[in-house]
Amino acid sequence: MLMPERMTTKAAQTSDGSGKVCGYRAWLFDFDNTIARLEPVVGWAAGRRELEPWMRAQGVPEHLFVEVPRGNLPLYDAARTQMLANATNRNDAANFTVDQVYSILRGASEIIETYELAGVDQAEPLAGAIDFVRELSNRGAKLAIVTSNSTRTVKRWMEQHQILDSFAAFVGRDSGLGLKPAPDMVERALSLLKIDAADAAFVGDSEADLRAAQAMHVNFFAVAHNDAAREKLARAGVHLVFASPSELALHLGLEITTPTAAI
Repeated sequence: MLMPERMTTKAAQTSDGSGKVCGYRAWLFDFDNTIARLEPVVGWAAGRRELEPWMRAQGVPEHLFVEVPRGNLPLYDAARTQMLANATNRNDAANFTVDQVYSILRGASEIIETYELAGVDQAEPLAGAIDFVRELSNRGAKLAIVTSNSTRTVKRWMEQHQILDSFAAFVGRDSGLGLKPAPDMVERALSLLKIDAADAAFVGDSEADLRAAQAMHVNFFAVAHNDAAREKLARAGVHLVFASPSELALHLGLEITTPTAAI
């Protein structure tokens, strides 16, 4: 990967009176595969084997299990989208009230969370992620997590790695909001931080992260740890993808000690 010209030290510093760090007052981060490698240490397939029969027993529409044959988060989000739409619009297909739908979603999220928590202690940070977060926070930026994981999972990992206090806001699946690429969670994070979209940047690893940021007119920085992820982001129109948070920090002109990941 060719690295772009590095930003000047002046650009990396907090600007005079504006509260901006590297051009932004707030930095939003995805979690899995952006800060930590949670995905490979979670038993997602086992989680699906528990989640699917439980959701069936709650009356989740049967066709969703056919349309979303794999994955826990895609199934959760598909159920959320359809069941809330039916309940809100008083559709003839609605079997539940809005409150009942949210109750089912909470139960589904808790099952997924069980498997996240079982693996999170083994999740390794991406190269430079911890130092990058600390440097932004030390310079005065407001930080938030915007993730499809549960906030409990993320906070546990961050407490272990001593960066929990760097973040002012956490918006995860347990918020009940639509998962990315829906802009709901990005919007909530901006609201919690009391920051305008133009003053915020979002660091993520997926097209869903990109689309959520674009929908809210938030600038997007892509971090992708492998070729497949980089190719997906490139096809989505991202011209500059960093192999690690360390590389992104270098591009921004931040001095961190963690070496860049091998490319």
